[in-house]
Amino acid sequence: MASGGEGSRNLNKGKGPLQDLLEHQGDDVSYNDRLYHEFLQSQFGSDLPRSPNTPLIISDEPDPNLYDLDSNENLSTPQPPSNEFVAGEEEKPMKSDLFKLHMKKIQLDDGMIQIKCNYCSKIYRTNKSFGYGTYWNHIRKNHPSELVKTSNQSQISRYGTPTNQLFHYTSEKNKEELAVMVAVEHLPFSFGEKVGFVNYCQNALNPAMQRVPRSTLTRTMFSIYKKQKNKLKSFFYQFEGRVSVCADIWTDNFGSHHYMGVTCHYMDNDWVMQKRIIAFRVFDDSHTAQNIFRLLKIIFEEFHIQNKIFAIGFDNAASNTASIPMLQDLCNPYFGGKLFHQRCACHILNLCVQAGLQILSVYIKPIRDSINYIWRQNKLQKLWLKYCSQNGMRPIKFSRDISTRWNSTYKLLNESVVYKELLVSFITYNVPSISLQLKHWDICIKILELLRVFNDATNALSGIYYPTTHLFLIQSVNIAGAFSECELDVQLSECVAAMKKKWLQYYKEIPNIYLLASCFDPRFKLECLQDYLTHYYKSLDLEVDVLSYCNSIKALLYELYDEYLKIYGPSLNMPVSQHQPTSDSTGTSSTFKLKGLGDRLFSQRAKKLRTSSSSSSGSISELDRYLETSHEFLEDSEFSIQVWWKDHEQIFPILAIIAKQILGTPVSTVAVEQEFSAGGNILEPRRSVMCPQTLEAQACLDDWTKAKYRQQEIEAEIVNDFFEDDQTTGTEGSD
Repeated sequence: MASGGEGSRNLNKGKGPLQDLLEHQGDDVSYNDRLYHEFLQSQFGSDLPRSPNTPLIISDEPDPNLYDLDSNENLSTPQPPSNEFVAGEEEKPMKSDLFKLHMKKIQLDDGMIQIKCNYCSKIYRTNKSFGYGTYWNHIRKNHPSELVKTSNQSQISRYGTPTNQLFHYTSEKNKEELAVMVAVEHLPFSFGEKVGFVNYCQNALNPAMQRVPRSTLTRTMFSIYKKQKNKLKSFFYQFEGRVSVCADIWTDNFGSHHYMGVTCHYMDNDWVMQKRIIAFRVFDDSHTAQNIFRLLKIIFEEFHIQNKIFAIGFDNAASNTASIPMLQDLCNPYFGGKLFHQRCACHILNLCVQAGLQILSVYIKPIRDSINYIWRQNKLQKLWLKYCSQNGMRPIKFSRDISTRWNSTYKLLNESVVYKELLVSFITYNVPSISLQLKHWDICIKILELLRVFNDATNALSGIYYPTTHLFLIQSVNIAGAFSECELDVQLSECVAAMKKKWLQYYKEIPNIYLLASCFDPRFKLECLQDYLTHYYKSLDLEVDVLSYCNSIKALLYELYDEYLKIYGPSLNMPVSQHQPTSDSTGTSSTFKLKGLGDRLFSQRAKKLRTSSSSSSGSISELDRYLETSHEFLEDSEFSIQVWWKDHEQIFPILAIIAKQILGTPVSTVAVEQEFSAGGNILEPRRSVMCPQTLEAQACLDDWTKAKYRQQEIEAEIVNDFFEDDQTTGTEGSD
């Protein structure tokens, strides 16, 4: 014992009791207890918080007996390190953040407790003398980027707004977000292993970020895809409305597989147009009507929509048309399936233009050859740009004319017509082998105006975030008016005849769903329908009893209303309709100039100031009240048909249900073309052997993610597919 006392005296030279305790703890229990007791006395006097034999208890809450701060406010002795931080005016202990975010406690079999770092797995053994400062020092020194979680500064959410939630980095969240980014941006699954990407994340964003192997990223993407798919299936299972479906078949760029793309369109409870991809399924069977039906049946039943489909849109392939009767039996659509099958209007527009351009190519050839020659000669390109500047014109590189895409011809003519004098003089001097004269532009300007009508119609009918069915009649009158004007020109007559023949093959009678959709436009209704149809058939030189035609559409409208009233009326406590439609309420034909196209007619109608009025006394149906009530509207550009019906949903509840389903039906299959474009971007040459299931998961996840942010806009190159030579599978269907 004497040696122990001598050692004690030597140890205390130049060292405090705490250092002695740390260096000799465990050598002699009685010595440690005594030295620890002396240390507490030196710090707190006789008011000891606990005896040295009291067990040290590890917990998330501070020991109230350890430091009585209330009774020692004016102590001049050093205070223990503070484990608190200030957030605003409220003090909160940092210890909760320490064990919530950075470290965790591990209890061993012998009862001892260890502290483990969440980031580097370093182990600390608990010690009576250790405060939380040791652990915090480890985090500050080795993991400084993690301290942002305990900062008292306001955090910024992903939408740029302040939030009180602290950002917490986890490797699992990193993998999930990276998998979504790879799907949305069509990146390779090895992207998470790229040295440049990993270095960027570690040096600029978070040092804790680790590389994500492609196998891990693939599994993560499939996991997210399955979760999102199950949510979508659950949504459609509970969905009480009706949806419209578009389907088409696509062959990848390498001819390895065929795919069937299926998109679902509907209006939600807020009258917002929604679109979701529900399948991008490999389809290597022969493209017969039976096989098409079989695969669609599997997809519809998988998403619980087989009894909720209002209409389905196809292109003009004969096998697609042949599958419609089988799909009607499966889906049992409302209204006896009279509105069930819809042809893609943009494909038909393309067929019409292609038929005419084959005849007009001889007039366009000199202009096309001149610009293509400039494109092929770099020296000539520089001379042309300099020539434009010297003559006070903006230097321009004209769009290339792609023979298989008629809109490229339209763009070429539209850009070059302003430079026609410059172009003629430049080609005459530099390329005398090409005979380009100003007279070539006379016919091309007429061609340009004709193509402009089809270009505008294609763009208007390709939307996915706004209704398009009620716009079809307006665009049809525009096209019919263009036929009427251009067929009088000797140079264009043959071209117009070919286009007109193709148009009448499909739209000699405008599909009923488009005429009914016009009736559900409150600016249009039945009053304007007769005017439009009169101009339409007069422009096409067809003898049609427009009054009888309008009466049949009106009878169809009442029939549709009665069916929906029987289905939805009881739940709304509405009596069954007892009306008898009359034939004299369709209005008389107004005199409009034929030269004013459909959009002008519609604009004139919408600008009329009309006072509200209702039917005479007596009980009338909801449909009668709607048709007989007039409204005052602002300019066309400020009118939203969705907002109008949302505001009048309580006034016309049955009609609102019908309008939501008819207006929610897309006119074109552009959404499916967008899906195929995404598939083509994913299947680049280096990824041509991608598993079809992986391609479907990536394409669907891409669409579902963009849908959250309303980023499913149609890109220009996707709309271009509707200007291309028709390459649909099979042959054209007949009316």
